[in-house]
Amino acid sequence: MRIESLPWDVLEVSGIARSLLTRPDAVAGLVIPRELAQIPEPRERFSREERAELADALENQLSPLSPHVAVLDAARSLRQPGTYAVIAGQQPGFLASPLYNIHKALHVVRLARALSQAWERPVVAMFWNHADDHDLAEVNHAFVPNDNFDLQKIGLSGMASGKQPFSRVVLSEDKHRLASIRATLAELHRLDPHVEEALDLFCPRDGETLARAFTRSMTELLGSQGLVVLEPDWIRSSLSRSLGAIVGRSGEGGLEHALQQGAAQIRALGHEPQIDPATAALLYRVDARGRSALRLGGDGFRYDGEEGSRTSAELAAEIVQDPSGWSPAALTRAIAQDASLPIAAYVGGLGELAYHAQLIALRDFAGVPRTPFVTRFSCTLIEPEVAASLAALELGAESVLRARGVIETSSEENNPAVIEALREVSRRAARDLNEQREALGQIDAGLAAHLKRTGEQIRALVEKVCEKAERVHQNKSGRGQRHVRRVANALFPRELPQERVIGPLPFVARHGRTWVSELLDQVPALPRDHALAFLDELPKEDA
Repeated sequence: MRIESLPWDVLEVSGIARSLLTRPDAVAGLVIPRELAQIPEPRERFSREERAELADALENQLSPLSPHVAVLDAARSLRQPGTYAVIAGQQPGFLASPLYNIHKALHVVRLARALSQAWERPVVAMFWNHADDHDLAEVNHAFVPNDNFDLQKIGLSGMASGKQPFSRVVLSEDKHRLASIRATLAELHRLDPHVEEALDLFCPRDGETLARAFTRSMTELLGSQGLVVLEPDWIRSSLSRSLGAIVGRSGEGGLEHALQQGAAQIRALGHEPQIDPATAALLYRVDARGRSALRLGGDGFRYDGEEGSRTSAELAAEIVQDPSGWSPAALTRAIAQDASLPIAAYVGGLGELAYHAQLIALRDFAGVPRTPFVTRFSCTLIEPEVAASLAALELGAESVLRARGVIETSSEENNPAVIEALREVSRRAARDLNEQREALGQIDAGLAAHLKRTGEQIRALVEKVCEKAERVHQNKSGRGQRHVRRVANALFPRELPQERVIGPLPFVARHGRTWVSELLDQVPALPRDHALAFLDELPKEDA
């Protein structure tokens, strides 16, 4: 595998993320290490009983998957005082999509090994499966390149949006047509030498939950590297104890004041907080109906549409009485996670950095360490055919990424103006809707939380029309457009970076698993650049 490095901002970077990365002291207490020495060895905060509870839970839940011995060894090592973990996390995407799940997992493995060597003690690589989340529209599909170099959407049928956490969404052959999905993928990859291996690895199985399918895939793919995948249900008791302690903690202004302090720090930089604590869900009640959000309001916390409310102390008591019925939301997840686990560093993307930066005051209020935030490994995979098309078009990958996949061609091959006009209409509609979120939030916080998604759905629907129009036009435009489609849909599909859209299945189907281990060898412990990984024709493995 050949690796080239591009500047870290070759992909679009938000204003707040740029401020945080270029001004390391922008938020007091936020640690974004650039050297291993900037990641301090954590002090021991857990009793032997707490460590044994964690190690037993991980071993008991992972053992039925028959994982590589390295997984169980890593889980068992957490029994010992002084053993810490590097953690990343993500929602359990269908077919383990998208690729940045793999990039995050490889990064925590690399960083854990580097810290283990530096500290001369075990450091576990851990991946938090966000199985508590419930937004099915985000994870019930994947995009796979087809023979025309377009992206084909493959989704789970009979799966409407709901409020049930992914850990409760059981997949079945009858309801979700799993065999049909596998057959479609097999046809798309019929010429690839490792297609059966890829399908066995990533396709969900009858009776698995959506979350467990992801846990199995990640464990099978990276278990030999010692990666421990964790679902929050496995540590629900300790997680809820931490959540209750955070909610019920007394102090000047309480939880609300700490959240406001964090948001004020971000506003002082000239940016709006990534997540506004005034309207955001802070935790969820989980029952037979699914998840119900609790937000700030009234005497402390209230459900959407509720006239009454409960104080912090009352809510903490509710959590203690029924620890299985609660889960943290985005702003409290990292705090509850770090209170429950021996974490040395968190690996995340720039979007996560934007809201982690507003949590320092909340960490201090809750008595939770200021966990260093390591910006994750970012990478674009380039296969030989894509490299050949780049050469035919006389383009470099960097220019395609900076142009967000827009490739200029000769005038007779340009898309009709109406296609770009439609895209601009959808972009403008999404922006206009988003600008009304604050005003809508004054009427109903729940509606405001869904407005941004509505704009994204409008863009997606218009984009489908535009893509169909492009295909019709491109089919009339000559063979050169095949190179354009191949490059654009491989490197910047759907106007997004490759690692945010395409999953690992196509690459495993074509190359087996060799590229994963080769990529791990190239991942730096503390990345500073965006990587281009050129996948050459790899030797056949275990054939």
